[in-house]
Amino acid sequence: MVGDEFKSHFRLTSTTFEGLLTKLHATKDTSGHVEQGGTPKMPLEKEMLITIWYLVNIESFRSVANRFGISKSTCWDVLCRTCKLVLAMNNKYKILSWPNRQRSVQIIEAFKRKGMPGVIGAIDGCHMRIIAPVKHHVSYINRKGYHSVLLQAVCDNRLLFTDVYAGQPGSLHDYAVFCKSDLFRRIETHDITFWDNSHIIGDLAYALHDYLLVGFKNTGYLTLQQKNFNVILNKSRVTIENSFALLKGRFRRLKFIETQKLDLISLLIVTSCILHNVCILYNDTLENVFNEFAVENDEYNERDVIPNQEAVGKRNNIVNSLPVVING
Repeated sequence: MVGDEFKSHFRLTSTTFEGLLTKLHATKDTSGHVEQGGTPKMPLEKEMLITIWYLVNIESFRSVANRFGISKSTCWDVLCRTCKLVLAMNNKYKILSWPNRQRSVQIIEAFKRKGMPGVIGAIDGCHMRIIAPVKHHVSYINRKGYHSVLLQAVCDNRLLFTDVYAGQPGSLHDYAVFCKSDLFRRIETHDITFWDNSHIIGDLAYALHDYLLVGFKNTGYLTLQQKNFNVILNKSRVTIENSFALLKGRFRRLKFIETQKLDLISLLIVTSCILHNVCILYNDTLENVFNEFAVENDEYNERDVIPNQEAVGKRNNIVNSLPVVING
């Protein structure tokens, strides 16, 4: 199976798959990765084909196991094992990681060309539909009325994820998830660097910080410059929505994850995000996914957080520096 036929089944090219397999073999050889259980050893290539097939299709788990000639229990073992190996690969190769100084300069310049200065990434949350969990299932019911977990992600100008956090209950708002995330902890403890006074950008579900800029709430009394800022910010912020659309368009399992194992759900989501980056780095594109998959966003809710004067001043300075691109 080669070329277009491979991609039609697995939603990535054979070249991407071979590159991924090379990195996984190198990771497996150096990480002490061993087979678990008493089942005969399965080639890593077949394990990854099973895992990718599961992630890119909405086929039932029983059907996936039957398709590859294995039992359901073996299929679960394969899925868990390979996802953990993908995470180990990411630790080794930093495929999904916060940008270093050199990459930050490139990202900032790319967002500046869209009109917004100092942007190192865009942040948002995305709901992943799940089966009702056994415990505390009510807390997983989101505003749309179905059970979900949330993926919080930051992406760069190329739609590469630079930070992901998955698994919080769907009833939580985006800013509440942010405050629980490792990203927030790392920012607050200065364990993460915003080079050259840069910042991430988000929608009005988030509070204003000097490292997280959001638009102005439309009170009906915004100035022309404030409206102009909102338009330019949203033009850059759409990158994260496009990242989510591409993620769900390729890894269609994320439309509905059919397990009640919450730890496995988070593992599947993060694995998909890493593989999403692998595909982009191999220039492995998909057609029509941005129209096919609409991303569900929370309704905007003003946060009960009083921004510090540094954050207010930083945003106002940018507001006053931007060329006006809208009519009064």
